[in-house]
Amino acid sequence: MSDKKIKLISTGGTIAMGMDAHSGGAVQKLSAEGLLKGIPSLRGIAHIEVLNFCSKPGPHMLPSDVFELSKVIGSLFANGEADGVVITHGTDTIEETAYALDLLVVSDNPIVITGAMRNTSLLSADGPSNLFNSILTAAADDARGRGTMVVFNNEVHLAREVTKSSATQLNTFRSPLFGPVGFIYADRVKFVRGDGLRETIPARDISAQVELIKFAQGMSSFFFEAVKDPIVDGVVIEGAGLGHVSTTVAQKIQELIELGKPVVVTSRCYEALVLGNAYAFEGSEKDLQERGVIFATGLSGQKARIKLMLTLGYTRNMAQIRSIFDKPITYNS
Repeated sequence: MSDKKIKLISTGGTIAMGMDAHSGGAVQKLSAEGLLKGIPSLRGIAHIEVLNFCSKPGPHMLPSDVFELSKVIGSLFANGEADGVVITHGTDTIEETAYALDLLVVSDNPIVITGAMRNTSLLSADGPSNLFNSILTAAADDARGRGTMVVFNNEVHLAREVTKSSATQLNTFRSPLFGPVGFIYADRVKFVRGDGLRETIPARDISAQVELIKFAQGMSSFFFEAVKDPIVDGVVIEGAGLGHVSTTVAQKIQELIELGKPVVVTSRCYEALVLGNAYAFEGSEKDLQERGVIFATGLSGQKARIKLMLTLGYTRNMAQIRSIFDKPITYNS
């Protein structure tokens, strides 16, 4: 047996669900201890201890939950109580939790998040296999220094890159721009490329209110007027193509910036980096940059929102906010 100490942290999700006869649907049923039952081969991988953090479906997880989870994990690593952590989580918001933890936890110890698309009552439930592979990954020497990873369907993905692509299929998690960072074959984890961009944000809290707006052809200014409310601390906008918006929206963005709100722009496209000054029409990336928007290079809208929330939990200085978002995309060999 490996001498690695792995902490299994359960937060709920489909992996911990089973069919409920009364409601006719899947509900939370299993604890972390229950998840380990029926996977005896885990005993040879590492010393595994469990922690039941919460029991929620993915959409019910809050940023405050994730912030508290980051503190728990940081403490485990700082006190030498774990060499790696595996978190079971609802798949709907895995990518947001994974990215937040990647930005918050300062450690070379691996954090692995997994879940299931099929609950325990369904034929060929994928939870046990995903859990086995996740613990295998967290115990692997080559997993160190890679930050938070999502392990699913025999693939390893970096938190910054991964997204849920299907509401039903087992291979739902993809990294559109760069692909998986590793693969699992039987009882072996094989990493196929470098660590990726590693950055941390020393947020004091994650209480900032940041709204996400998706641009659509001919949309009105309704949402942009709504986010002028003082309760909103920042706005992320998913633009078309390279971050493009209409004339109306461009004008509303400028009004938000003049109110002192940070406005972050990314692309609604599945694969996009949002960089450069290829276009200069009103509402183009060049025009928006001149108006004062901040671009979230390589991030989806939901991840740009997480990053802005954490950044605002660290600083409200616009120059510092811009500096944090202006870091280049770099990959280690």
